[in-house]
Amino acid sequence: MSLVAAADVAIHFAGPLVLDGVNLKLERGRRIGLIGRNGSGKSTLLKLLGGLLEPTRGKVLRDKSTSIGYQEQELSFEPGTTVLQHMRAAFAEVEARQRRLAELGDELAERPDDTRLLAEYERLQSAQEAGGVYDVDRRIEKTLRSLGLPERTWRQPLDGFSGGERNVIGLARVLLQRPDVMLLDEPTNHLDLDGIAWFEDFVRHADAAVLMVSHNRHVLDTCVHEIWEIQHGKLTRWAGNYSQFRKLKAEALALQLRQYKAQQKTVERLEFQARRLRDMANAYDDPGQAKKAKAMMRRAERMKQVDKPVEDTRRFAAGLAGGARHGRIALTVNDFSFAHGDRALFDGASLEVEYGDRVCLVGPNGSGKTTLLRQVLEHGSWENPTLRLGKSVKVGEYRQLHDALEAGQSLRDWAMRATGLRRTEAGKLLHRFLFTHDDLDRPIHTLSGGEKSRLQLARLVHGQVNFLVLDEPTNHLDLEACEQLEGMLAEFEGTLLVVSHDRWFLEKLIDRVVELKDKNLVDHRCGFGEWWRRKREAQEPKRKGALEERGRGTSADEKRARREEYEARKERQREEGRRQSRAKKIEATIATLEKEQGALKETMAALYAEDKHDEAATAHARFEKLKAELGGLYEEWESLAGDG
Repeated sequence: MSLVAAADVAIHFAGPLVLDGVNLKLERGRRIGLIGRNGSGKSTLLKLLGGLLEPTRGKVLRDKSTSIGYQEQELSFEPGTTVLQHMRAAFAEVEARQRRLAELGDELAERPDDTRLLAEYERLQSAQEAGGVYDVDRRIEKTLRSLGLPERTWRQPLDGFSGGERNVIGLARVLLQRPDVMLLDEPTNHLDLDGIAWFEDFVRHADAAVLMVSHNRHVLDTCVHEIWEIQHGKLTRWAGNYSQFRKLKAEALALQLRQYKAQQKTVERLEFQARRLRDMANAYDDPGQAKKAKAMMRRAERMKQVDKPVEDTRRFAAGLAGGARHGRIALTVNDFSFAHGDRALFDGASLEVEYGDRVCLVGPNGSGKTTLLRQVLEHGSWENPTLRLGKSVKVGEYRQLHDALEAGQSLRDWAMRATGLRRTEAGKLLHRFLFTHDDLDRPIHTLSGGEKSRLQLARLVHGQVNFLVLDEPTNHLDLEACEQLEGMLAEFEGTLLVVSHDRWFLEKLIDRVVELKDKNLVDHRCGFGEWWRRKREAQEPKRKGALEERGRGTSADEKRARREEYEARKERQREEGRRQSRAKKIEATIATLEKEQGALKETMAALYAEDKHDEAATAHARFEKLKAELGGLYEEWESLAGDG
């Protein structure tokens, strides 16, 4: 049974349609990843399903008894509300029942034989037990800890939290509600690696319907049964997780291209044969041939058109070539200590990073990863004995909060100031990162997170740096942009120092892990995948490791359905090949017989002119036989062409 459904839904905001003709059903237990380019309408669809927006056309249907939890990227709350108060507000109904139970207890003490009061008390008590009311405080504490929010922050007002921290708090509240439908918008943004692992486990075991917008490819691989892709306002469904989606989409596009090319050839053949038949009809005054030519053209016009696959060419037209090579040592951290107020983050930490190393810093949220990056960027130099940069090192930075961007400036003005380029050259640089001419005068504060990310990347490309310091570079990029960035970084020949919670990104690019542990820097000379496997095995000996779970969760029915679809698709392809092969053979035979038929016409004319009637009659009999044979071949060929 569908908990939420959309029927022919469309929406626009004083402009072109954002979504057009969307039909979907959300059923209990289904876990779906919603993907698409930034601005394609993913968050809009969540708001439509959650009742925060009304469609321009169509209907969104919700079962009255269905509870919906919506986690948005901007948390709403009353000023002064603390984290715990915000969490407990998720249990308002439960607490109302608890107050009523207390009242009923007092009334029953006075009227113990009142059956109406007893029945109401038992009903409410059963509802409380089912809702886990006696477990609320423990559930809140466990959820907040698991998502990486420190206990010291729980009684602080939400007003003082960053946007990323509020995102985590909003997610915690939705998970605590345990609704029938969970609509999640970038739920793993700002979670640390352990928090993401806990979230993945929670979602895999939830019996709710889950629809999540996410650019975290590992989460999409581990958690979902299905991928829904929004492209050009349309919603396309793909069975399986993200890896399976990529494979299926590549196969579908290749098949569509083959079908398009085959159809174009069929149309060309139909038009060619129709022209032949018209020419023959005109030459021999044959109405039958003219009728066949018209029918053939109508068949070509009525064929269901296969659209040519449109390849997305919106890619960064730039690469991180890097500056001149520096010496062997890129960075030396020597006996580094640092504290925020009374809280020490580092105590005598040391590390050495060499040219060409690809290092990621890992550790819980609040352990000091971003702090270390900031200290290196602000105080690192050849002369600093504690944070020493190589003498020829040229550092480029990427900040996850985009606070290096000046919100009030236009894109072009900021680019000119940040790079030293003139007006025209700055515009060309921004165009290479997918900004249009109309974008250049927009204030930076109007940009989306993904657009701000591209703006930072443009500055890095121009800088010709040889040491990149990246703080959560994939957080606001869509999936295509993430993969383009990975390609740029894979070709970068300099040194990388990265903070990221994107496991897919880290597994692809990192060959060395540095862990912030016990106020020190623990160096693991291995790739991220190996380090993560060891960590999970140490934490949970019976667990096979998070990396081995990729793709788990696919049921036997789903696997069988995909296998049957694959076999059916292969059989259709084989049948199409046989059909095309037969059509080509018939075309060749038709061409041969038509040539012979044309020669016979000339022969008959000559024989009749010479009064050789017997020979002319023999030639005429052969001509009629060819005509009948060609008629059958035309019909078969027409049938084959129409099947295409």
